[in-house]
Amino acid sequence: MASRADSPVHAAARPSWFARIMSRLRGDGEVAAAPVVRRRRVVAATADTSEDEPPLDALAVRQWLWGEGFSIPGNADYVLKLVKPLAATPAMSLLDVAAGLGGPARAIVQAFDTYVTGLERNHEIAQRGLELSVLHGRQKRAPISGFDPEAFELKTGAFDGILARDATYMVQDKERFMRVLILGLKPRGALVLTDYVLDPAQAGRPELGLWTALQPHKPSLWTVQQYVDCFKSLGFEVHVVEDVTHDIKQQIILGWDHLIQTVDIRSLPRPDKLVIVSEAEHWVKTIMAFDAGVVKAYRFYVVAGSTRPPLSSIRKSRK
Repeated sequence: MASRADSPVHAAARPSWFARIMSRLRGDGEVAAAPVVRRRRVVAATADTSEDEPPLDALAVRQWLWGEGFSIPGNADYVLKLVKPLAATPAMSLLDVAAGLGGPARAIVQAFDTYVTGLERNHEIAQRGLELSVLHGRQKRAPISGFDPEAFELKTGAFDGILARDATYMVQDKERFMRVLILGLKPRGALVLTDYVLDPAQAGRPELGLWTALQPHKPSLWTVQQYVDCFKSLGFEVHVVEDVTHDIKQQIILGWDHLIQTVDIRSLPRPDKLVIVSEAEHWVKTIMAFDAGVVKAYRFYVVAGSTRPPLSSIRKSRK
């Protein structure tokens, strides 16, 4: 167990929670509370596991970190704070264009009694997200479906607001993606986008390669200025451009602290422990990239202005 965890990450770069995770895996120290284990098929389970249960996977671990249905840093409170500028009401229709397992969409529905359409590029994750919406009786107000971010279209003027968390950094044709979003918004509709951005001056550092290798699709990182220029060229009014790297880093740390306090890691079977180690290494390398300055997280809040790109420009870009 130790050799697997020690090899990928330089010891000096490890945050304290990583050492605490390894302490639990080796059987040191005490655990604060009983485990809350959610298995792969998205149904809540107890600590007792049956032989026919599928093995723990990364999505299950991420829900231990940030809550049921949440698969990237940030719990329900974080998401509700993020969407506050959208001023959601029951009369509004919103879009979550990187929905994951649908936790953010369902949290918004719960808080504001609105409708949130969820789109997720990984079709298996989208199916699991829909299962969770059905489980919670939210399949009509928070449906989750798969889509292709490189080729999708939206009904013109269908949405009052759009949430896009980590939605574009693995999209190759970002300009087309943004064109689709602005056409899908109603007049004066707003977009909240958080994403990873590149500092070109640090692009040669090894931490960037370590972080890039973790991603499920090849990243195509933009600078902050490229995002701003794209928004303005498409007729968005740019209201907020904010470095939220520290916030995302804190959400990662808080999630692992929560897991340490609520999951009896030592009682898990060895394959599950290895999944936890692998997931911990993933987020250690993300923090390393943050600390090296090669990757930063930014929040953009933009509003659709009166000037819109023609629909033909989107269809032409697909050829």
